[in-house]
Amino acid sequence: MSDEMKPVKGVVVFTNGTYEERTFNSLNDLQIGVDGFICSVRLFNGKGEQYAQAYVDDEGILKSKPMNYQASALSFLLGNTPQLVGNMVIVGNADDEGWDTDINPTLLAFIKQIFPERKEQESELV
Repeated sequence: MSDEMKPVKGVVVFTNGTYEERTFNSLNDLQIGVDGFICSVRLFNGKGEQYAQAYVDDEGILKSKPMNYQASALSFLLGNTPQLVGNMVIVGNADDEGWDTDINPTLLAFIKQIFPERKEQESELV
């Protein structure tokens, strides 16, 4: 089974309350975003229709990852579990072939309004 997928644009919502836009080209990219094995979280609109696809670390609680209050609040607003730990990756819904799509532009604009953009720390530069 291949690790490759159609490139999709999305965001990572970090536990410190910031976000970063990224392009995800593979399952490995999603796993890097959540820092672990991915677990799907569906996000819904006010009509109960799936609005976006999110991923978190499947073992985040077992690894004692910190609570992600911003991701939890966003997930709660979009009709899902309000207690998420670790980073959360958000992309668009799956297409007819089952591939993730780009994040909804309206949702991206909302995230940009409520979360500060992540700035690289000197300790992160390699």
